[in-house]
Amino acid sequence: MIYSNDSKLLNFGLAAILAFGITACNEDDDNMEPTPEPEVATLDVSTQVISQNMVEVTMVDVPVDGWIVIHADNGNNGPVVPDIISEPKFVEAGANQSVMVQIDGDASISDGDQVWVMLHEDTGADMQYEFDGNNDLDPPFIADGAPVMSPININSAMIMSPDMDITNNTITIPQVTAAADGWLVIHNDDGMGGIVLPGIIGKAMVSKGVNTNVTIQLDANVTYTAGQSLFPMLHLDNGQIGVYEFDGNSAFDGPEIFGNDPFPGNVIFTSFTVLNVN
Repeated sequence: MIYSNDSKLLNFGLAAILAFGITACNEDDDNMEPTPEPEVATLDVSTQVISQNMVEVTMVDVPVDGWIVIHADNGNNGPVVPDIISEPKFVEAGANQSVMVQIDGDASISDGDQVWVMLHEDTGADMQYEFDGNNDLDPPFIADGAPVMSPININSAMIMSPDMDITNNTITIPQVTAAADGWLVIHNDDGMGGIVLPGIIGKAMVSKGVNTNVTIQLDANVTYTAGQSLFPMLHLDNGQIGVYEFDGNSAFDGPEIFGNDPFPGNVIFTSFTVLNVN
């Protein structure tokens, strides 16, 4: 009987140990952190009206330091590589919001062009973009077996200004699409159909986006005649906000531009004919 009881006690002890071990393992399993998924680069950028030849990348999140670059479209819904049409923009590891990427001063761009925004690693010399398509430096970030990139269209700011009357020294521009908060200013005719620069004869503030029926009070000390031209032009408001400061020399409130044609081919302006002066 003693044997029997010892045997029963031994069996009970083994069962208890096994049960404890299983429970402990289960608890350990429950407390173990899951293996983290490998970090991948992500990019958030969309079609936009660009200001001063700069593309805004809404968000880029990279696991290590890297670059944002912009490629032209190859005509077959893909990027021209390895050449880029932007200045490479360095970004630090982590989340980066509202990153501005400058189109290169030698690049040829047109209103509505599709371009490709792409993310690259910074694997060579620190903060030097070295990818040339042949070396293994600064390669594209890869996710799901493909480079992390996004096609967007880059659009020009625009002024819609048909021929119109001047009534009580006032004109109304039907539509202005601005790339940034700024000014719509009016330049006078030099008497031969050309634009008078840098002086203006009227101005109104416009907001980023589409502005409709923008009313501008013209200088009452200027004489206007039917048949003459007037020249609406978009300017920035990047000095003292709400104060127009451009005088031809000021670093602030300069003209809005798109593309790299020589001045004034890159400036956002148009002209219209004065029909009647009332």
